Amino acid sequence: MPKHTFVAAVCLMMAACASPKVDEAANLLDADSLKAHVSASQIARIEDGRLTGSHVIVYQNGKEVLNECYGLKGVDCGAPLCGGEVFRIASMTKPVTALALLIEHDRGHLDINDNLSDYLPEFARMNVALRDSSGSLVRDRNGLTVSGDPAVNPIKLYQLVSHTSGVGEVTPPGDAISRYTLDSAVAFLATRPLDFEPGTAQAYSTGAFDVAARVVEKVSGLEFEEYLKKNIFDKLGMTNTTFEPSEDQWGRMVAMHGRTPEGANCDVAKIPGCVFESFPAAYHAAGAALASTAEDYIKFAQMFLDGGRSADGKKVISEKTLALYSQPVVDDTVMPGIIKWGLGVRVVTGEGYVLPEGTFGWSGAYGTHFWIDPVNNIAAVHMKNSAYDGGAGSQTGNEFEVDVMRSFAAPAEP
Repeated sequence: MPKHTFVAAVCLMMAACASPKVDEAANLLDADSLKAHVSASQIARIEDGRLTGSHVIVYQNGKEVLNECYGLKGVDCGAPLCGGEVFRIASMTKPVTALALLIEHDRGHLDINDNLSDYLPEFARMNVALRDSSGSLVRDRNGLTVSGDPAVNPIKLYQLVSHTSGVGEVTPPGDAISRYTLDSAVAFLATRPLDFEPGTAQAYSTGAFDVAARVVEKVSGLEFEEYLKKNIFDKLGMTNTTFEPSEDQWGRMVAMHGRTPEGANCDVAKIPGCVFESFPAAYHAAGAALASTAEDYIKFAQMFLDGGRSADGKKVISEKTLALYSQPVVDDTVMPGIIKWGLGVRVVTGEGYVLPEGTFGWSGAYGTHFWIDPVNNIAAVHMKNSAYDGGAGSQTGNEFEVDVMRSFAAPAEP
């Protein structure tokens, strides 16, 4: 077995002995300080034109410490954010899909160390894409990668949700994406060479999460949207999280914030009926296309601190299996540094980052951001929609982390 695969498998097996149920933290956030710090940063970003509006929620020890809206729903409409607004959460879809795969592992319908081809035989004989002398992928006139030698390693299920499978992106030529479904997207990916030998490297992949979702469909017998609703959203009370927003939910959708060439704030027009880019809502793109609210997503985040259960005790997943979620599955040879990929999340694996070791979370391309801090028993969600300030490097997301971590109450006098 190649070293990278063995390391990942050992990490996953060791994690099975851990429990994610978190005891109450003694180091408490000061609600007034937290509100002051977060408000100052959010208002500053609104005033300097980097933000139209946001909704932030912080829980500690299972209780709400902060729930504030800032700014406007959109530049054109001028309506203030007041709660209940729907956001395009982009890649914050990925942690939801990873959880679905782990639920099926928990139920014994699959093992995340299984070969992908055991469930989707079309991925049994994959090739690896050619690279030029500089190491860049070789592409044809349509921008598609060019096939090279057959892959040696099989794709493992856990690699699909840890960016280590080699599966690339859904990038068909022309406007084919506008007609895609989850099924046809995965069929397309099965015809494309892998970006690298499975398990030997890491590269961000949204398409791989589509493949993971298709596996969930195969073993559960449910369409992915139906599966998420039945097994996650309904249990957690996430009534506004969906691939296909209702008329009411579209009406509550926050506008995409942008800037004119002159630097003025503006709303960026989005393709009607598409939650993410030009992906049709019916595609159910499992790595990018959910819509949700801050109120919904904090329930998802808090579930990790409550041992895989909802606030009212409904079981979503066992504590033992949930512990796999936030274990790093790459080592320094694949991903140097203290930030490592877990299953659908990035994990802080050492000191030197603003959030403590063991914290895990994710961000979306449009500026949504969340994390779970088991050390301090904190779940935090920051929702906004921005056309240019998103992902892990989002200014507002990074400031939000700093604001929370500098808002702890002073220790009591002995």
